[in-house]
Amino acid sequence: MKRKNRTEKFPTGGALLRYELKGSAAFFVLGMFLSAAAALIDLINPRVVSCVIDYILGSETLPQTGIEPEVIRRLGGVEYIRDNLYIPAMFVIGIALIGALSRYLQTLLNSVGAERLVRRMRNTLFSRAERLPVPWYGQNSTGDILQRCTSDVETVKNFVSNQLTSFVRIILLIFLSLYFMVQIDLVLALIAGAFIPVIVFASIMFHRRIGRDFMQADIQEGKVSALVQENLTGIRVVRAFGKEEHEYEKFVEKNAIYTDMWVKIMRMMSFFWQLGDLISGLQVMLVVIFGAVFCVNGGLTAGNYVAFISYNAMLTWPVRELGRTIADLSRAGVSVDRIRYIMNSEPENFENGRKDLTGGESPLICFKDVSYSYTGDSDVLKHICLYVSKGEKIGIIGGTGSGKSTITELIMRMCDERGLRGSITYCGREISEYKLDDYRKRFSRILQEPFLFSGTISDNIRISDSSITDERIREAAEDAELLGTVAKFTDGLDTFVGERGVTLSGGQKQRTAIAAALAADRDVFIFDDAFSALDAQTEAEVRNNIFHRLGGRTAVIISHRINTVAGCDRIYVLDKGEITDTGTHAELISREGIYKDIYELQTGG
Repeated sequence: MKRKNRTEKFPTGGALLRYELKGSAAFFVLGMFLSAAAALIDLINPRVVSCVIDYILGSETLPQTGIEPEVIRRLGGVEYIRDNLYIPAMFVIGIALIGALSRYLQTLLNSVGAERLVRRMRNTLFSRAERLPVPWYGQNSTGDILQRCTSDVETVKNFVSNQLTSFVRIILLIFLSLYFMVQIDLVLALIAGAFIPVIVFASIMFHRRIGRDFMQADIQEGKVSALVQENLTGIRVVRAFGKEEHEYEKFVEKNAIYTDMWVKIMRMMSFFWQLGDLISGLQVMLVVIFGAVFCVNGGLTAGNYVAFISYNAMLTWPVRELGRTIADLSRAGVSVDRIRYIMNSEPENFENGRKDLTGGESPLICFKDVSYSYTGDSDVLKHICLYVSKGEKIGIIGGTGSGKSTITELIMRMCDERGLRGSITYCGREISEYKLDDYRKRFSRILQEPFLFSGTISDNIRISDSSITDERIREAAEDAELLGTVAKFTDGLDTFVGERGVTLSGGQKQRTAIAAALAADRDVFIFDDAFSALDAQTEAEVRNNIFHRLGGRTAVIISHRINTVAGCDRIYVLDKGEITDTGTHAELISREGIYKDIYELQTGG
């Protein structure tokens, strides 16, 4: 599927469905046509039965004009057909087979169109979700997002493929059944048609009431999905703290709320369906009673009475189905609104900006009086001024919550820029001027808690580029001091690590992430507390290998440990969102301050 421009707003309401129906609309249109054809075919057999009862088996006089009399004459006349009753029987069977074939093809086309619709919607949703900013995911739970992309998509598919495509057949059956009923007996047709407005009105009222409940049920389903996803992802933490029973009770509570909501919805729907069945039953009863009276009084022939009962049965189902369609529209509307929320969330702008990131300007990265707030209340960073020249190894050290990681988020343009005050430049230009894709590809960032995808170790090392050679992967793994470790595994670098790297230790996961960053071979490397799970000796070896591999390239090393940043060209000391000191390791330990205090605490000096 060709991707839609990420900066473009997605359509809403009916326009959203029209957009998603591209590629599958032809199947649904053909399905509607075949559904209509099946409806027309179904209307033929009651007329055939009526003619057989009145003219062939009965004593009614065959009219001189009309379609039915003409067909009877062409088939040999009343006497000939009376002697060969297999002829109308075969005619009825043939019409039924054609109708069955039409319904089969309609179902097949609907199924193909529905699956194409689902494929397009999921592709669109995933493509959109990929481009939404990181802060958006902090405001929306993963379980709820998954529920919108699966359950809500399935609801829309079922509505479009079942109810919506049957709408033409329903309307056609209603109007044509009423037309033939009026042709048979006007009074009896008015009795049958009087119940249609009642059912439609009840359906509309139900539609208005049930929509709010569907919305609440979908929200609660998202909460249940989020809880399951969190527990499965953090199963080791749950086991480590013995919280299985506690988490089970939380799940039972949320699941009970979700179940109660659906019980309430089912109670309302059961009342609505039974009310509709009651009204339809009354309608059928009145038609049968009054039709029998008319037939006994001579106002209606036996054949026309049978035909009228058949048309009334055809009328009852579409009217009931129309009510269900209106009711199901509520749930589909809720699902469309939930899907539209993702599609119309503001994505990151990947298309606009400069592609040229070259320049001889120094410094390479510069923060000028930068303050930042996540919530708009208190600043996480306050008046930060720092620079990173090309080829420098810069260290940033500070305690927990001092704002170290926020600096890297700002460099990578992963924060909501509305909370930013001040100027951040790259190669002398504001970072917002660059095309986002090209800009981020200049950086390799390793986090304290790296995320490994389900796959082999080598797959995770070449995550940035599938064309990275095996030789380059081995070199990166060796520099990250990972090669010796994986050599003990049966499959070496081809060892399957499972979801989130569950089969690896924390240090092994960090070294895999470091190897992936080195294999990516970018201009700037950001190590965000990336050595925290390594022992002192392994960290020193990895750090020395990295500095040797990077050569003249730039690195920003963030840590709360002195040994990690001691070899940097310049070190910034952060405390409560402010830079309190800067200098080399030797300069910082030579004067009083936070850095010297940390040094003495960590070295026992």
